[in-house]
Amino acid sequence: MLLLGRTEGIFAETAGGVTVAVARKLIEQGRIPRDEEIVLCITGNGLKTQEAVSDAVEKLVVIKPSLEDFELLVEKTPEPALV
Repeated sequence: MLLLGRTEGIFAETAGGVTVAVARKLIEQGRIPRDEEIVLCITGNGLKTQEAVSDAVEKLVVIKPSLEDFELLVEKTPEPALV
């Protein structure tokens, strides 16, 4: 989950993290060629399993569910809020 968030900006649920971890392991084992493009289907979002990354996030930010509050957060946050 953390790798997806940090490198791709995707806040996936734990199943998405497992998908990436297994793909990485298969590439390291040579079972998936390192130089080929692959597609991983990440369908669930991290809002379902926030506790899985809560230790890695320094400060949780709670906002109202509005675009205005989100935009204000993004404007004043020097780095991504979830990674």
